[in-house]
Formats: sequence, structure tokens, C-alpha cells
Amino acid sequence: MKLRERWTLLRPTDPVADPSTGNNIPGDPDEVPWTGLLQQRLIRPPEQEDLGDGVTVSELILLLDPGLPGGTNRRDVWRFDGPGEYADIVPVGGKVTVQGTPRVRRPARGSRRAAYIAAIVRHASDMD
Repeated sequence: MKLRERWTLLRPTDPVADPSTGNNIPGDPDEVPWTGLLQQRLIRPPEQEDLGDGVTVSELILLLDPGLPGGTNRRDVWRFDGPGEYADIVPVGGKVTVQGTPRVRRPARGSRRAAYIAAIVRHASDMD
């Protein structure tokens, strides 16, 4: 199964020193391009929470092609890179954060090779 959406894993890097204050600040993340599919199917409600002033938080499922170097884990951040016709849930350039531990899923019958990686993610409309 080949998933059609382009995603980028934003892996954190070591902090760097701010030249003006000397404090550590987050460095630019390493970007790992990958493919996946974002879905709005969660069994338990609420799928979307309205925080007021037009801000919403949605819990979604991100399916990723298996074989990601280094895998994905709790609290990883993924950026949606398109294509634009699939931007009805999260806009192009929008980010989602993994909640919990992603799981490798295998077909119920046949091959025992990994079919995809499933991760529950959160998207906040004010964090793009």
C-alpha cells in the first residue's frame, strides 16, 4: 500500500546558544521527507474540541508508510507538504503532533510484513 500524501518529520536537534543572551534556544529541526495519509477516524469522541475564538484542536490518525529511518515516536512533529487537493483536514504547511506511541500495523491475513505505521496526532488550528 503506497500512501499518497507528502509529510516531513521535523526531528529536534541539539540546542544552540543565542548570540545576544547566551541562552540555549532550539536549533533548526532535521527534516525527513516521508509519505502518509491523514484520516479523521477515531472511535472515541471528541474528535474535535472548540477552544473559542475560532481555535479548534482535532485528534486524527496519521498512517505512514513503513520503513521510516529511525522510526517515529511520542511527541514527534509532522508537517503536511501536500498535495493541496488533500488539504481539507490540515492545510499545506500545517503541523501535527504525535500523541502516544505509534504502532506498526500488519495485515490480518497473508504477509506478516508491516503494512503501515499508525499514529494518533493532534492538530491545533492556531499552531500552523
